[in-house]
Amino acid sequence: MKKLFPIILIALFACGESEESGPITIQFDKLEAITPDFEIQKVILLESDTTELLGSDLKVSFDSDQFYVANYNRPKGIHHFSKEGRHLGFAAVIGEAPGQIRRFSDFKLYQDTLHVIEGLGDKINLYKYSPSNELISTQEYPINVFSFQPAEKGYWFYSGYNKVAGTHRLIKTDQNGEIKLSLLENLFADEMLPIDEQVFFKGDNRILFREPFKTMVYEMESDTIQPVIKIDFGKYTVPEKFWEMTDPFASFEMIQEQGFSDIYFMAETADYFFADVITQSSEFRKKELFILNKKTQKQLKFLVDEEGLGQFYSPIGIEGDQVVFIAYAPYLIKNLNSIKASPAILEQLSKLSEDSNPVILYAKIPE
Repeated sequence: MKKLFPIILIALFACGESEESGPITIQFDKLEAITPDFEIQKVILLESDTTELLGSDLKVSFDSDQFYVANYNRPKGIHHFSKEGRHLGFAAVIGEAPGQIRRFSDFKLYQDTLHVIEGLGDKINLYKYSPSNELISTQEYPINVFSFQPAEKGYWFYSGYNKVAGTHRLIKTDQNGEIKLSLLENLFADEMLPIDEQVFFKGDNRILFREPFKTMVYEMESDTIQPVIKIDFGKYTVPEKFWEMTDPFASFEMIQEQGFSDIYFMAETADYFFADVITQSSEFRKKELFILNKKTQKQLKFLVDEEGLGQFYSPIGIEGDQVVFIAYAPYLIKNLNSIKASPAILEQLSKLSEDSNPVILYAKIPE
């Protein structure tokens, strides 16, 4: 299901309690937002193929050797690219023919293997693909979920605020599909609308987890989840009343009227924490990128306008001291004269056309 509200969040490690005494509290709403001054230090032009040009609404999973990219809307498959941007074919093809899958709900690159889940109502199929795009295995799981995270000796799955999916929102299974752990019991006043948002993110040697509309960020442990960061959105925090209302449409109308903030993406290294947060209401929508330098405790919040700074609208990770983005080619063409980069990189970008595939950007984190 397409996400109902594109949303995002932000998190921090500075001011607040130490992790030993409880989760760190971040005063996100009190941090002044500035215009981003990212210098693009590296670009990877994703090679186009003859079957599909990737759009602007994308899902990406990658490591230092490869990128897997797919459209959210009507994908033809999951494209596989080398670290240089060369198109390596499809890791999974959407269709009805033998060897194809009907749809995907989520996919993750884990230990050089691509894991893909296909939702089938009250169950899912989980597919594994090799680096050469060959199907390794298929496993059925008797759960209704839309997001997942591979882990040692099993998987974490998330079903969202949907009672039809079961009594608990967070489930851990073994490799054979047997449920080993169920967390986050559904105790809502009435049926909630399912909200299809990413909830698992790559941290510093750990997996971070958040739920839509909630202010807490968790660390995934072997048999539980541990709260590590609490984000204070101030007046844009979704109120407790939202969870008590019996009419889901009225509850969404309420938060749209007051405005609300939420996490859309986050990533973490030993030195940095990064979060992508969207605040929206019935009258406005804004995106802000947050960076915490763990060594200096410096916090930065950047306001990103899609029209003027569209190249920085879709972060997909952090590597070293760089934020990694996937950028829609028309944004780069439009903003080329204002992009901060070396002449060699600007020359690469000048070769783009409106029909080019997106570009991977590595942008230096400001000091």
